[in-house]
Amino acid sequence: SSDLPSTHRPTDAMETSVEQTSPELRIVDLRESERELLSSVYETLLQVHFPVDGELDDLEDMQSGLDKGGDGREPELHILVALHRRPDSGHQDLAGCLCYEYYPRGNHCLMSYICVAAAFRRLGLARRLMVDMESQLLQRTGGKPLAAILAETHAADVQDGIMDPGKRQDVLASLGFRCLSFSYTQPPLSDHHEPCGGLRLLVKDKDCVAADVVVNYLDDFAGSVMGFEEEAWKSEAYYKDQIAEVRSQPMVKAVLERPW
Repeated sequence: SSDLPSTHRPTDAMETSVEQTSPELRIVDLRESERELLSSVYETLLQVHFPVDGELDDLEDMQSGLDKGGDGREPELHILVALHRRPDSGHQDLAGCLCYEYYPRGNHCLMSYICVAAAFRRLGLARRLMVDMESQLLQRTGGKPLAAILAETHAADVQDGIMDPGKRQDVLASLGFRCLSFSYTQPPLSDHHEPCGGLRLLVKDKDCVAADVVVNYLDDFAGSVMGFEEEAWKSEAYYKDQIAEVRSQPMVKAVLERPW
């Protein structure tokens, strides 16, 4: 549940579909099958593309997250992995992955990580992963539209040494995301992490969202980490400041114009 440097190009470089160029590619959800791939996905894709300390969930938390859910409150973690089978040898390459969490209480989704291996960029793989995610979500909700599909990215002035933040923002914009206009601080990823600044909260395919949707997301995220019963996060300064800003108007605007 952290920053989201996709390594794809913007729209004009992503026109060719993976289905056309790579018939040997398939996408699996590690929540449902082939969970033995998780360690390799973590080491060769996620750690490579998300090296900044504190921005990537621990492997152990991801392992447990794949089993959580079903109580109507805990987020349901899905890790979609694109696998490319080499016709000559049958070897499977890890081409890319997308991690998302569905929060049933607020009926929203956080797309937390998306990355594509260098050899498989500019093939439309990021879009295919997104399509699979949205198809799964509609199945999960029985066709009911989600309140929001959210994502996070670094602010324009934050450098991680992996991808220029401006290019990353262009990629996310090409995938349909806009930046919500408030000072976002990410709740802690675990009880041994601190709240994380320098991020922007994005929403897909909307030019505004109700303030309640943002508040529900902040509460669901924090509650999934710190426990829903005590709601201890609501006394934290970072939370109070955000809620005051978000609640200052009924709708939170989402802007396409960059930098974010």
